[in-house]
Amino acid sequence: DVTWITDIGQPFVFTTPKEAKVVGNEIWVSDQVADAIHRFDFDRNYLSSITAHFNAGALLDNLRGFGIHGSNVYLTIDPSNNANSGVVAYDFAGTPTGYFPGVPAGASLFDIAPFGKELLISNSTTDDIERYSPAGAFLGTFQTNLDFPQQVDALPDGTIIAVATIGAAGNEGVYHWNPDGSLIRYIDTEGLKVAFGEHVPHAAWPLEDGNYLIASSTGVYKYDVAGNSFSEILGDVDGQYINPIDLTPAPCPADVDDSGSVDVDDLVAVILGWGDCPKPPASCDADIDDSGAVDVDDLVAVILGWGD
Repeated sequence: DVTWITDIGQPFVFTTPKEAKVVGNEIWVSDQVADAIHRFDFDRNYLSSITAHFNAGALLDNLRGFGIHGSNVYLTIDPSNNANSGVVAYDFAGTPTGYFPGVPAGASLFDIAPFGKELLISNSTTDDIERYSPAGAFLGTFQTNLDFPQQVDALPDGTIIAVATIGAAGNEGVYHWNPDGSLIRYIDTEGLKVAFGEHVPHAAWPLEDGNYLIASSTGVYKYDVAGNSFSEILGDVDGQYINPIDLTPAPCPADVDDSGSVDVDDLVAVILGWGDCPKPPASCDADIDDSGAVDVDDLVAVILGWGD
């Protein structure tokens, strides 16, 4: 649906919408050139735009992709003022709650994804996928030598997908890894150029049939794994990041056992699950805030959510 969300009749103009994701019971869309995150309800009615940086007096500028970790939304930005370049955190109401720079200072970051208790960030300055703590401490690299990485995302099964966008054949393309960093699949997008002309791949997402959607500067394509071939889904568009959009209203997260109420059984589940979560794809239902550990914050969530 190419008119699913548009700027027709809106108090804003889409310029380069970069990424759309569900945040709570809203849809957020980051717009790189418009320097704003636009918020919509599930009926796609416009709610407001986020333009504030966490740093005093600063506004968003040249924003890219964003990711959700626990109760925070983390946005990557690369403004002309390097003092404000890096990652800005927001709560689900759109209020800035924190900021940290990339490494090195002024690094051009393009996307961010939750990774257990950590964050993964694509860095086009270093050509790496890097690991950070939610507080902004640099922890090392997850993958290196990816020419100009853009989208990076953690998939529901715990695996990681990213795209190297500007590079030689054999480097540019789609990378799909296990959580331990071992490669599941590499898709060389040189074949996409041969079939449909010069382009810049931006993002990818695996489909339920085992194939992949790929978004590029010229359209959206499907990659057939068995046939090692590409077909066009939508042409003549500047395809950006790809995400599934689930418009089911947000559940009651403190209802760990999905009984319909938050009660003593959920309290017991938190106590029994106390400590660090196992590595994906193992589940950790008692980690209510998706922090990577079952801890006092999850206990507080049960207490605050007590009842039906």
